[in-house]
Amino acid sequence: MPKQTQRTKQTQTKNLPNREITLPKPLPHQRPLLLDPHRHKTAICGRRWGKTGAGLPACVKGHGHPNPRHPQHLKGALDGGNIWWVAPTFVITQKIERDLIKCFRNSGFIYHKTDHRIEISTGGSVTLKTAASPASLRGDGLDGIVYDEAAFGSVDSWKEALRPALADKKGWSLFLTSPNGPNWVKDRFDLAQADPVHYRSWQCPSWQNPLMTPDEMEQSRREIGDRAFQQEMLAQFLDSEGAEFAGYYFQMPNFWFDAWPLQCETHIRVLALDPSKGKSDKSDYTAIVDCRLTYSGHIYIDAHLERLDLTRIAQQTVDVAASSQPQGLVIETNQFQELLNLMIEPLALARGLELNLFSANNMDNKTARIRSGLTPYLARGELHFKRNSRGTKLLVEQLQQFPCGPHDDGPDALELGIRLLSHMLNGGGPTL
Repeated sequence: MPKQTQRTKQTQTKNLPNREITLPKPLPHQRPLLLDPHRHKTAICGRRWGKTGAGLPACVKGHGHPNPRHPQHLKGALDGGNIWWVAPTFVITQKIERDLIKCFRNSGFIYHKTDHRIEISTGGSVTLKTAASPASLRGDGLDGIVYDEAAFGSVDSWKEALRPALADKKGWSLFLTSPNGPNWVKDRFDLAQADPVHYRSWQCPSWQNPLMTPDEMEQSRREIGDRAFQQEMLAQFLDSEGAEFAGYYFQMPNFWFDAWPLQCETHIRVLALDPSKGKSDKSDYTAIVDCRLTYSGHIYIDAHLERLDLTRIAQQTVDVAASSQPQGLVIETNQFQELLNLMIEPLALARGLELNLFSANNMDNKTARIRSGLTPYLARGELHFKRNSRGTKLLVEQLQQFPCGPHDDGPDALELGIRLLSHMLNGGGPTL
């Protein structure tokens, strides 16, 4: 718009009362979510539950305590807050953007079309963002985030960009999402049990919406089938469709561990490296998996999954080796292996490490190899994963989605590490 028109519009915005902002009135089933004072909220919602009807008032008016002066009020744009609405795709944010413009159409506002930002007279704003690239989400300090359909976005967008943006202002987060299997959002959902002071979670089936009649729910069940109905309408966390490993494998007793077994209990320690060249948001991860076999036959696992260039791959591998003191290191044979060997060995020698290097030529079908290599151990509950490890959580998430997920670097390296344990146990040579 011309500059003169924009200045006039901004003046009008400041003189217009807030009562002219038109927001959807929260329905009874949405009010407990909006009135709850917890800073971090997660609502796992069935289809047509009304995520937008809950999210728009939270963005604009704030939520928690209704009195803006109350310490438990979580500020919105009307309170001068810098608020983001984030979604995995542009299509979702487009609809929310249209809804927000309708809310403010009679009150006056400044609309920055290029930035997808709506500014209002209080100095607050709501910005629409897509989470396709974590790097594009860096920058602003935020008072609040609605993460729409977070279960279909990446954990990197949250951990690397969005969560840090809330730190200095102690901003709030509201996840409004359908379930997508037991992925990273399930971990966030479970935080309400581990830390009930800061986190609150809800499971919100579609039938809570009074517009969804019992007859309509039953028709939906008949048409889409029981499995889809449980996930899409009842908001249940189900195993990922087509996932290789059963969900109950990940609920085994002692699946997660806090402290490594004692040295006297540990039989063999190995590292497995599955390198990937590249650091872009879409490239594969480099996976370094630390596997420790006990005399009782159980395997304890930690993982480091990052997007690294070759120099950082070599440095990270040596750093992990210095900590774990492995008796063997296996590197998957690919075009980088010889170069990585030349880079890793001098770094290791400089730190007094003598690495027993193995190579693996993985010519077999990857899916079949991972399936046959991991299923027996998972089924018997013999694999244990390091709690509170970012890389290990990502590895487990990839296992839960395998072979349908976008990445399988962690499972590939884990199979490689377990294969090396067996190989060394049987006195094998330098090639697996």
